[in-house]
Amino acid sequence: MADISFWGGVGVIGASRILIEQDGWRVLLDFGIDLTPPNAELFQHGVALRPEYALYDRLRTGQAPPLPHIYREDAMHGFPLPAGSDQHTAVFISHAHIDHIGLIGWIDPAIPIYSSPETARLMDALAHAGETLEGYSRTPIPVEEQHPVTFGPFRITRYPVDHNVIGASGYAVETEDGVVAFTGDIRLHGRHPELSESFARAVHGARALVIEGTTLSAGFREAPRFESTVDKLFADALRDTPGLVLMSLYHRDLERVESFLNIAKKAGRKIIWPENMATLFKTWGFHDILEFGSDVDVATIRGNPSNFILQVTPEFLPWLLDLPVGPGSCFLHANGPPGARNHRWDVLQEWLKFLHVPSWSIGNRGHASPDDLNQLVEWVQPDILFPLHSQEPDRIIPPPGTARWLPQRGGRRYSLDFAK
Repeated sequence: MADISFWGGVGVIGASRILIEQDGWRVLLDFGIDLTPPNAELFQHGVALRPEYALYDRLRTGQAPPLPHIYREDAMHGFPLPAGSDQHTAVFISHAHIDHIGLIGWIDPAIPIYSSPETARLMDALAHAGETLEGYSRTPIPVEEQHPVTFGPFRITRYPVDHNVIGASGYAVETEDGVVAFTGDIRLHGRHPELSESFARAVHGARALVIEGTTLSAGFREAPRFESTVDKLFADALRDTPGLVLMSLYHRDLERVESFLNIAKKAGRKIIWPENMATLFKTWGFHDILEFGSDVDVATIRGNPSNFILQVTPEFLPWLLDLPVGPGSCFLHANGPPGARNHRWDVLQEWLKFLHVPSWSIGNRGHASPDDLNQLVEWVQPDILFPLHSQEPDRIIPPPGTARWLPQRGGRRYSLDFAK
């Protein structure tokens, strides 16, 4: 008999941690950090996790799941939980976003961690650029698509899906009670909607479908913006802006980075990046990457503002005082930091207002719209639907024949042979 339990992502966006158990063996799908963790008020206004005791601090305050035989012994510092590998646990990562991978640096090194080849490569490139995870460095074991991994009684198959980061995957975990399918983060309005549809159809008739529901919290009013529209908005802004273009692009969306580089080149402009992003893109293999300071300085930008696009981060904002910005320039927000829900968003808006820079949002969601979530469920037609990764999971209504079970966090096991 197989069980499933949920150790994150319940009532919140992010922090996916899904445990499937059978005959003493375990498969853990994702191991992310909660972006709105329990007791978050304990760590604010300069109060931070202790670097050497970060896992201990997270366990004590409920910000890491108290799962036995997952964590490194040397990171526990006496926390009363069995540590080290039990040789019966494997981890599968859906994609390289912090709310899905943020805790894997604390996993015991004897526990195998799997992902797509692109995710493994991206995680290495991010680490090289200084974006390391908590704990210890881990490079997942690459798994080719539709090449099953056998682990104990389980057979796990990876499928590529579309999301706003390269290498995103969904999984099908075969148990004695049927297939548990997990979408990871998924959408149908990106560059490769056919991947998401192909995954959904491949797991048709699954015993259970665990689906993300990020956009359910936004209601049923917002239509998705397609990636082709994002590209057009960017090209139009470059054509219509006589001066310096400022932007904030999400740097882990490497497909958009590559597209924007090509659009900028056609428009006769060059994108200037901060050091960490430039390092990431060079490591990935992109060409003609310009770094602010070392490749292009303030004087060069001032001399030819119409030739450039400047990636702006909150830390960079004071440099705008030395640059020719104002009504003849513009700021384009393409899902980069800070997001509208981040406290630094208001600071960014104050700077743009002070400098009289017009601002437009040209990005899109990395997550399926409510209508597309329903479409995915209809393609799969699972026996059981577990909506996760959402503040309002009850807003997804499954079709007839599919039972919706709302997960509860923290160890409640759901038997997959119930009412079979």
